[in-house]
Amino acid sequence: MLKLIIFMNMAKKYYFIGIGGISMSALAIFLKLSGEEVSGSDITINETMQNLDKFNIKYNIGHIESNIATYNPDIVVINCAIDEKNDELNWAKANKIKIISRAKLLGDFSKNFKNVIAISGTHGKTTTVGMISEIFIEAGLKPSVHIGGMLNKINSNFLVGEQKFFITEACEYKNSFLYLRPKVGVMLNIERDHMDFFKNYKELENSFDKFLDHSKIKIYPKSVHSDFDFYYQSNTKLINFYATNIEKSKRGIIFKYYENGKFITTIRLNTFGTHNVNNAIVAIMIARHYKVKIADIKRALKNFSGVKRRFETIGYLGNTVVIHDYAHHPTEIKKVIKQAKELGKVLTVFQPHTYSRTKKLFANFKTAFDEADKTILYKTYPARETADMGYDAKKLYENLMDKIDVEYFDDESKMLKSIKKQCKKFDVVLMLGAGNIDQSAKKLLK
Repeated sequence: MLKLIIFMNMAKKYYFIGIGGISMSALAIFLKLSGEEVSGSDITINETMQNLDKFNIKYNIGHIESNIATYNPDIVVINCAIDEKNDELNWAKANKIKIISRAKLLGDFSKNFKNVIAISGTHGKTTTVGMISEIFIEAGLKPSVHIGGMLNKINSNFLVGEQKFFITEACEYKNSFLYLRPKVGVMLNIERDHMDFFKNYKELENSFDKFLDHSKIKIYPKSVHSDFDFYYQSNTKLINFYATNIEKSKRGIIFKYYENGKFITTIRLNTFGTHNVNNAIVAIMIARHYKVKIADIKRALKNFSGVKRRFETIGYLGNTVVIHDYAHHPTEIKKVIKQAKELGKVLTVFQPHTYSRTKKLFANFKTAFDEADKTILYKTYPARETADMGYDAKKLYENLMDKIDVEYFDDESKMLKSIKKQCKKFDVVLMLGAGNIDQSAKKLLK
């Protein structure tokens, strides 16, 4: 069992509203393993709850007062998706129960570890955390890991290791990552996202700057528009590290890794998409900072298992491969479609994630599917929002129908029938989104 210090006035009973969230479920298990009593609720069953079952964490489906009242917790944990009108949240307020955010809990929890390695950025956080984790595992460093996806190597969104290393994602939404005080803080990239919270791009940039200011060692791109070129900055060192001679192969990517103009090694990366080179070189630099052997780094990246919902092969419809990816930002969508095009003709199926994101990035969404051979748009996944907060998938369809080959569906069964009917014309069915489109992909194969 982890010997963790809890920073909540020695509270013993935690209740998570939204316990099925990828981060919430991991934190719930970490607390359970530290000896706390943990329970919670969510609106639906999902894959992460299988881990909750393994650790005998009790949860209810649905947010009603009687659920939380039965457990009578000392502390209630909520995430950004929880509405102020939530019945359980209002019960907690009425009964003067201490309420903390997921971000605050993560920040407090991270204080248990000697070295916190926190990865921020609009894109690539989960894959980068996965790569660092597998390198550290390969090197025998026994890291503890908090990741925003299911890492295939451990088949989980968390790993309980020792207390020397804690590798975690750092999300910028509502300034969540500012609760962290990393030993190593990484900013992979910045693009317009979460503009329902940030007033403008400058405010978004300032938030990332504050995150880096909280980090003892800073890793950031040479410029926000550059690829494969980063800086490592500490009190005593400034290292420019980068990749050159990037080559694609049928088994992944090969590139040369440099530090301050000095060639270090050639890397074979077991994944597709040149954008993953950025993730890999950041992972290499962090491993080098902690004196990990080059042989361990190379072996881990060559055998990198990948993360579920990140260019994940779900199965086949005849000779057509069905791939799912979490991409929900226009830039991510473009990159993933480009990656899929390496395999042939692509039928892209996209479920927008939140109405406000669609509205804020509407101009970018209108060009995001230009390289797809055909596109299907599925009704918006609302998450924490209501339809009056922005634009939906149908409005996007109406703006694309005269420009590209596109269809729109608000009925899942009709969408799946359409995909099955035409999939033979394509080499790839690429299903994209951060909502429940992955469940649609699985139904497609059934």
